[in-house]
Amino acid sequence: MSDFADVAVIGDLPADESLIWSLREFDDNRRAVEFVRHFSSTLSIFSNTVSQIYARYDVELPESGGECLVVVPDMEAFTETWYSIPERAIKTTDYTILAGGVVGKTGVFLHMPTDGGKGKAVPLIAGLRAVTDAFAARGEEFLPVLTKGDLRAFQKKAPMLKLHRLDLSEMQDKSRFELNDIRMGIRQKLRAFLR
Repeated sequence: MSDFADVAVIGDLPADESLIWSLREFDDNRRAVEFVRHFSSTLSIFSNTVSQIYARYDVELPESGGECLVVVPDMEAFTETWYSIPERAIKTTDYTILAGGVVGKTGVFLHMPTDGGKGKAVPLIAGLRAVTDAFAARGEEFLPVLTKGDLRAFQKKAPMLKLHRLDLSEMQDKSRFELNDIRMGIRQKLRAFLR
């Protein structure tokens, strides 16, 4: 039975398969859920099923247990939900948020690629600032989002989050006002974390 079938309804919300994330890779499901929950006030979530980005949401384990977590959007957060987001606007990145244990340290880190190497792990806040600055230097924006499949396990224990980003240039059908609203909403969440 699929995760989608296991979680047909959360409260009164119909299930959105792209908001049901597998925990099968993990020995400790609760640790994975807490890791994702830690970033719910910082990172927005993209649902390709309904083409929406949610800035306000909760992360839950279904009462039945199971091997999945469910992202539950705040359906009253109309100004923090963005509609008709084309999937082509969501781009993969080479950045991954790691629990410190993965690199033998305490805290949370951002794994960043390096020229010709395996990459390096830097403290998360410093890493996000560096990435944001690097994008700005190229005249681009770093607007990070999470999608289904971004939660991964290191040796079945430590959770990791691969980052995607929103590319506003792929949404030319939207008005400047709409694009600015999305930009400012995602930036505001990230800024709160970087303080």
